Amino acid sequence: PQREMRYQSLMEELRCLVCQNQSLADSNAELAQDLRKKVYDMITTGNDDKEILDFLTDRYGNLFFTIRS
Repeated sequence: PQREMRYQSLMEELRCLVCQNQSLADSNAELAQDLRKKVYDMITTGNDDKEILDFLTDRYGNLFFTIRS
């Protein structure tokens, strides 16, 4: 339950890199689907939100952020 809440929160807060006016939760882009899976996998393996955001920033830059920045 707590992992699912964290996951949903991150998906709503992070912007899709392909369709930048949508969150990862709302996007149907293939990249968004891949990133949803990656974030879910990172949560289930014990990564905290900061580690996830750091990974995404290191890999893709600051374009992800909608609410947190």
